[in-house]
Amino acid sequence: MSYNHITVTKSSPHVGAEIGNVDLTEPLSEAEVEDIRNAINAHGVVFFRDQELNPESHDRFVRYFGEPHVHAGGKSTASKPVDGYSALRKQYFNKDSARISGETWHSDQSCAEVPPMYSVLYQQIIPPDGGGNTMFLSAAKAYDELSPSMKAYLEGKTATHTAGKAFDAKLTKDNKETHLVAEHPMVTVHPESGRKVLYVNPNFTSHINDVPEDESRHILEFLYQHTQRPNWMMRFNWTNHSIACWDNRAVQHYAIWDYWPNERLGFRMFVGGTERPRAE
Repeated sequence: MSYNHITVTKSSPHVGAEIGNVDLTEPLSEAEVEDIRNAINAHGVVFFRDQELNPESHDRFVRYFGEPHVHAGGKSTASKPVDGYSALRKQYFNKDSARISGETWHSDQSCAEVPPMYSVLYQQIIPPDGGGNTMFLSAAKAYDELSPSMKAYLEGKTATHTAGKAFDAKLTKDNKETHLVAEHPMVTVHPESGRKVLYVNPNFTSHINDVPEDESRHILEFLYQHTQRPNWMMRFNWTNHSIACWDNRAVQHYAIWDYWPNERLGFRMFVGGTERPRAE
């Protein structure tokens, strides 16, 4: 694919690309936005470096692609909304943090009936020594590499996704958002690229519907192991003032907490989805 207004450099054979020749701190042209959208469709996740965003420019970038999706999660001292921007969350972790966000393979908010389309994460301060990387995998390539018999088994099946484990619902029983439950096809079709995507993850998927519990458990364990093979995975090394924008309909990600007791400061916002995940 050719791009007229940005540069695109692949990060790995199957997922990820770095984008250059664009300034996200300033308004973008329609042509620039279209090039970025095409790059996301082609690579699943794109990265920008040396972009010193503020809440206004972060919010503006998200709105080029759709309406913001407000995070469904409980109260947290480490991740909380930014004043004046209810969909923008500040994520700060240091030596006193009990946990960090995203330390399990997942697609953001798959427990929602209509999950967010894109996630836009801006890292203002990153840990020293190359710590705090984020891994991404192509769930589309993972589906492609399943055997024909496994593809046939998964056809038409759905799975239940719940928020309880990810958001520690037992501690936030007064927050209804932490008790979200949704059923989605195990194999979805990306509405823009047309590729089939393996849509289960260990952070939110609780079980396969309409099969015995032990069958569900073993099939999911196999699918997680298969999806997490390094063959269709990459690791992004953050630098100060860098941005990742990923498509939750096509990729999964995992935040690495290898930087304790150092600090990390970032801001994340979702682009809202426009339809439920679908099988065809």
